[in-house]
Amino acid sequence: MQIVDLTRNLVRIPSENPSGSEQEIARYITQWMSTLPGVEVINEEVLPGRPNVLGILRGKENRCGLAYLGHMDTVPCGSGWNCDPFGGMVKEGKLHGRGAADMKGGLAAILMALHNLALSGQKPKRDFLVCATMDEEGPEMLGAVDLVKKGYIDQETLVVATEPTGNELHTCHKGLVWYEIQVQGKSAHAGNPYLGVDAIHGMSQVLTTLKKRLLTLDYNHPTLGRPTLTYGKIQGGVKTNVVPASCRAEIDLRLVPPMTLQGTAEFLSQVLNEVTASFPGLKASYRQINNDRPPLEAPPSSPVISAFQDAYRTVTGREVKLGGFPAYTDASIISTMTGNPHCVLFGPGHLEQAHTIDEFTPTKELLEAETVLTEAAKRLLF
Repeated sequence: MQIVDLTRNLVRIPSENPSGSEQEIARYITQWMSTLPGVEVINEEVLPGRPNVLGILRGKENRCGLAYLGHMDTVPCGSGWNCDPFGGMVKEGKLHGRGAADMKGGLAAILMALHNLALSGQKPKRDFLVCATMDEEGPEMLGAVDLVKKGYIDQETLVVATEPTGNELHTCHKGLVWYEIQVQGKSAHAGNPYLGVDAIHGMSQVLTTLKKRLLTLDYNHPTLGRPTLTYGKIQGGVKTNVVPASCRAEIDLRLVPPMTLQGTAEFLSQVLNEVTASFPGLKASYRQINNDRPPLEAPPSSPVISAFQDAYRTVTGREVKLGGFPAYTDASIISTMTGNPHCVLFGPGHLEQAHTIDEFTPTKELLEAETVLTEAAKRLLF
């Protein structure tokens, strides 16, 4: 199958972030798109040596009606693989390699959708944009941000990112906010600990209270479930026999609709005030250390949802499963920046495989994704 061969070729080009770059895979995609009739190809640097690659099938109206997004970068391959992480091995119906699921399979599917529409010879009502983005695995998702800043996508563009959803249609995202918490105490000799203020003990009170209070919040989304909290990093103390004067922690909060970033910040402030009020001499502060990523949900009436429901039914004879995504994506950062509610996910592979050793995507899902994406684009553009 052509899409399997294309996915293998993409997997065989390392594009690790932050230890590599997207330059080589961007060059390959640029050349591949350039063979398609009527497709305008733009290779545009966002950072030195790190471009976005855009393929545009121009429509009767010079405005982007539909955008398919797939990111080129992957996380580093790591060690312990039982196969070559850049080999693209196909075995027992699974294509293995770093990025096979997240998300070079989805990237190949949108490239094939562009191929299929370009070869049809039809002119869409509005521009059809297929974009291979850089830096989706980075903290700021600079590729998607650049698309918005340069006006390629706006509030009305229908946006689909082909993240690994197992070819389910995911219409909502959990929000994501990272906080750095600083707790300040007072150092003292461990032989006289009462003369100091133990910042690590204070931090443990903060983190324990946060978990308890989060469980009491009245949020339980029917698809995404409850908000979650992870303590990703903690640092404190200078020596075993010294009462620690400071402690620092980084936390990951995943939000569900209708939670807001402002409300979450107020929640954190309340917890810090509660702990410091009961812990004499302790001071605590926080700051947000990522860009704004609120939870998102596309309205049921969105045309992109109905188009994918119809396309999936036509292609498979089944109803597409609806779901939600626990992580943030290019589609969600675009929705946040533009206020565009029509941003969804549909792609081959499974999130459980993302970032894992011996990562794979089922080959049958690749062809199904290509066919559904092509059919949905026809319904939305012609």
